[in-house]
Amino acid sequence: MSLQGDTNLKNQKNDQKIHIISFTAAGFSLSERLKLLLIQENFTEENITLSSVKNEKLSDWTKSHFKKGNFLIFIGAAGIAVRAVSPFVKDKTSDAAVIVLDEKGQFVIPILSGHIGGANSFSKKIACLLAATPVITTASDVNGLPAIDEYAQENNLTINDMSLAKAFAAEMLEKKHPKFSISIYAKDDILNLIPRCVILGIGCKKGKNPEELKNFVQKVLKDNNIDYRSLEKIASIDLKKDEAAIISLSEALKIPFVTFSANELNEITQKVSHSDFVSDITGTDNVCERAVFACGATRLLLPKSAEKGMTLALGIREVSYPEF
Repeated sequence: MSLQGDTNLKNQKNDQKIHIISFTAAGFSLSERLKLLLIQENFTEENITLSSVKNEKLSDWTKSHFKKGNFLIFIGAAGIAVRAVSPFVKDKTSDAAVIVLDEKGQFVIPILSGHIGGANSFSKKIACLLAATPVITTASDVNGLPAIDEYAQENNLTINDMSLAKAFAAEMLEKKHPKFSISIYAKDDILNLIPRCVILGIGCKKGKNPEELKNFVQKVLKDNNIDYRSLEKIASIDLKKDEAAIISLSEALKIPFVTFSANELNEITQKVSHSDFVSDITGTDNVCERAVFACGATRLLLPKSAEKGMTLALGIREVSYPEF
């Protein structure tokens, strides 16, 4: 198991980055109209950019904006969009969502990252705003079936194995009833959707080697069969806000690192283990366990574990999901 950033599936939000490029005067007028409509729907104006091939090279524009989580909207021929994005396409877990509109705003066509990237659902929204026709071609949508990758995307769940998701979708199309799980635990024999709801509380001596802390966290997760992609935040005391090892871990996992004062930690009412030594140094009797509760965990998943001047605890935030 390698601790590195995951392909966590993002929910479509009104602060999503939306980049629109057009090829004609009529297309640019449509882009201006669409931007106004999106702003009226509470999308952030600063996150919507309008461009034209008259003042920007298409390949440069595409390269600059083709990032996971972005929406790229081409107002023009679908073939142009396909050729523009083709050098940058990798896989559905990391591609940008790509949508094509004709310059009269009659049709809205998602052509890439329809489910995971949210292109399908966003195309339907755009079509509703423009009184246009959404042209959705993915098999699940055409057959009126729910899509597991779209369900995961909408609920901020990470798919453990895309090949299992593909097999699941195929069985759905064959009118079978495949099974899946929603779990923080590592699984490789079933499609598992991983919720990001585990808080990692950390305490450590000053100047700890980042690799040593990373290996310690990795070992504890592996020993307890917890998928690292379930980690939501790292929490500690504010004395550690500049600790290089914890910052490095946060960057590797691509999750926030938050800290709390000793007073804030002491306000936690849940039962935690006590250390006079830690209290004398930090002003609170337990950093890692109190930090997970301060960060929103509703119960301890793993109490304090210690090794060579490092301590960690895992807490879990209770979550629920709609029926698939």
